[in-house]
Amino acid sequence: MDIVRNHNSYRAATLNLQVSENVLSQKAREALSSDMASRYSLVIDSDDAYGGTRYSTELLAQVERLACDVYGARYAEVRTIGGHIAASAVLLGLIRKRESIMAVAEKNGGYTGYAQGYLPHMYGFQSYYIPFNGGRQEIDLASFEKVMDEISPKLIVLGQSFFVKPYDLKQIRRIADRFDSLIAYDGSHVMGLIAGKQFQPDVLEYCDVLYGSTHKTFFGPQGGIVLTNDRHIMDSVRKSLIWKTMDNYHISRVAALGVALEEMKKYGKEYAANVVSNTKKLARSMDESGIPVDHAPWYSESHQSLLNSEKLKEMGLSFLEFSKKLEANGMIVDREGRIGSAEVTRMGIRDIERVGPLMAEAMKGGDVKDEVRKIVSELSIQYCE
Repeated sequence: MDIVRNHNSYRAATLNLQVSENVLSQKAREALSSDMASRYSLVIDSDDAYGGTRYSTELLAQVERLACDVYGARYAEVRTIGGHIAASAVLLGLIRKRESIMAVAEKNGGYTGYAQGYLPHMYGFQSYYIPFNGGRQEIDLASFEKVMDEISPKLIVLGQSFFVKPYDLKQIRRIADRFDSLIAYDGSHVMGLIAGKQFQPDVLEYCDVLYGSTHKTFFGPQGGIVLTNDRHIMDSVRKSLIWKTMDNYHISRVAALGVALEEMKKYGKEYAANVVSNTKKLARSMDESGIPVDHAPWYSESHQSLLNSEKLKEMGLSFLEFSKKLEANGMIVDREGRIGSAEVTRMGIRDIERVGPLMAEAMKGGDVKDEVRKIVSELSIQYCE
C-alpha cells in the first residue's frame, strides 16, 4: 500500500494536463471499489454462468439504458474492458478475412492499432490510409473518394489519437454510400465531448457505430463502450466479445461507468463546453508565452492542443525533455506533444490562462513549483454530487 499511497499523494499535488486521463468522482470510486470488484459475471445467451448475480444483471441492463440515453443510441454494449477491446470487437464483428478498412495514418494522428502490422495483421484483413490534410486537420475528401474507388473498403474507421477537429461526416457518408462501406467512429479521445454535444454531435446520424474508451474526456473508469442504432451491428459486436476478445466483464467497472453516465447526463453539456473553451485559452496562452502550438489561431475544437515538434527542437527540446521539465515543476503532460484540458476542467480550474506562462518558464529551466502548488490547492472536483 505504500506505493499506492505515495502515488496518490504525488498525483494529488500535480496539475494534470495529459490528454488521456481524467478523474473519477467519489461516488464512482465507491462503485469501482465495491464488493462487485471481487465478483464474476459471464452472460452467455442471456443467462449468467455464475450465481449471486441478481444485482449485477440489473446493473448491466440499467447502465446500457443510461448509455443509450446519454448518447442518443438504440443499443449499447458497456462490458468491454478497454477502448482497444471495443475496437477489436467492432472490427471482428464487421470485417471478414481478406476484406479491407481505411483509417487515418499514424503520421496524421491516427491510432497505431489500425496500421497494417497490428489489428489488421492479427485478424487477417487489409488496412489502407485515408488521405488527410495535416495543415487543415481535415480529410482530403476529393483524394479520399478517388482512393475509395480503387479500394472499396468494407469499413471506414474514423477517429484519431491526435484529435483536434471534427469531420465533415455528411460528405464522408455520401462517399461511403457510393461503395456500400460502413463507417465506424473511434471516439476514444472525445467520448465525453460527444456526450456533452460539443464535438461531432452528428456522429450517430452518419456513422454506423460509435465506440471508444470511457476514461479520457469521458470521466469514467478505464474501459470501453460501443453504441449503435443498428441491431444487426450490435448482435455482430456481441458475438465478437465472449471467448474472442474477452470473457468475464468487470462488474464494478460497469457500476462506476453507470455513476459517470449519470453525472454526464446532468452536467455533460456544461463540462464539455468548458473543456473546449479551456483548451483554446490554454493553447493561446502557451503560444503567446513562447511555446510553439500548432493550428493557430483556432488551435483546437477538442480537449487537446498540439505542440510543433520542429519548432520545439529548434529550442533544444524533444517532447520527452519538455515533459520532464514540466513534471519537475508539478505539471504532467504526455511525451507525444499533446496538452490536455479535460481533467483540470473537471477539477474546476479557473483562469487557465495562468498556466501557459508557468509552462513556458518551466520549459526554460525556471522554478515555478510554488505557483503551480497554489493553482492545485484551488482545485476541487466538479460536475458531480
